[in-house]
Amino acid sequence: MNLLKMNAKQWAYVGGVALLAGVWAAPSGVQTLPETANVPPKTEQQVTQAPVAVPESSRQAFQKHVVVSGDTLLGIAEHYGIDLETLMAANPGTNDLIHPGDQLVILPNKGVIYQVDTGDTLWDIAHTYGVQVETIKSANAKSSDNVAVGEKLFIPGARWARADTAVARASASRFIWPTRGEISSPFGWRWGRLHAGVDIANDIGTHVMAARAGRVIWAGWRGGYGYAVMIDHGGGYVSLYGHLDDYFVERGQYVRAGQRIASMGNTGNSTGPHLHFEVQKEGQPVDPMGLLP
Repeated sequence: MNLLKMNAKQWAYVGGVALLAGVWAAPSGVQTLPETANVPPKTEQQVTQAPVAVPESSRQAFQKHVVVSGDTLLGIAEHYGIDLETLMAANPGTNDLIHPGDQLVILPNKGVIYQVDTGDTLWDIAHTYGVQVETIKSANAKSSDNVAVGEKLFIPGARWARADTAVARASASRFIWPTRGEISSPFGWRWGRLHAGVDIANDIGTHVMAARAGRVIWAGWRGGYGYAVMIDHGGGYVSLYGHLDDYFVERGQYVRAGQRIASMGNTGNSTGPHLHFEVQKEGQPVDPMGLLP
């Protein structure tokens, strides 16, 4: 076909055919734009955020130290940048007689370990140790206020002395009865010597509770007392629970008033199932009846 002689209709026809065929004779060097991709807009569900990292200082970082020859508790504490009290609190029952091969728990910094008991709330624990709830949550990477019985929490900055001070602010009337039963022997002199407590008689296995909040300083066999528990309440007060059948606390553990610590028994120099309940003030025995409600 002679292109020079084509009329307007013929030109339109040729152009339409070319368009339908998708063929364009583009001038040399001119590039056609690619078809734009049909990308749907992002929806709310498609927008994701990067996970928020938990600060390293907020994670539990308990370590284990294996004792080697020449180690001392003070030296171990200084090596890890904590004080002796913190080291002892994290390892109940530990004394100066450590041996190669012993394993000690090392806390990330100064503070104490608390094991959650029945009825505990995070607020109660924080109040006891004089720290903020958020401080405990951060130190243990907790996202909620829920705690589970048996859970161990690191309480940063807490001191037994601080807890004792809080307890000491309470009046002596804050002592409660440690068990149920009949008074079988009062405080006072008998058989030529001082009976330094009161005996409360009941069946073997009867629950024995802490008469006041404090820290356990003895749990085990104690001569004529048989199995016994002793609790330091601060302010110079110490309570003793003797002739036990069994006990459920350990040295260094912090307990609250009314918490079950033992079962009544008949161990040691005992004339029958009962609890020997004794209270000392600055190392001297006092009549518990003057402190009980």
